[in-house]
Amino acid sequence: MRFPKYTYNINLLMAEDPEFPALCEDYQACVDALQYWARSADPIAETRVAEYRTLIQELEDEIHQAFAAMKLRQID
Repeated sequence: MRFPKYTYNINLLMAEDPEFPALCEDYQACVDALQYWARSADPIAETRVAEYRTLIQELEDEIHQAFAAMKLRQID
């Protein structure tokens, strides 16, 4: 698990935010694709690895934004 210290937040968001499960699915799909391309000998593999690393970073940023928004809602 990439976000072990956020297990509570993840479980809460999975239950409360209808978009969060899809975000997690997209994240896992990109991680799986990155692992595939990182092992590939295909000439395009290096390009794909870079693309998936960028996508993963963007999705991680979105996940952290969801955590931050959840904390703000809890404070209000």
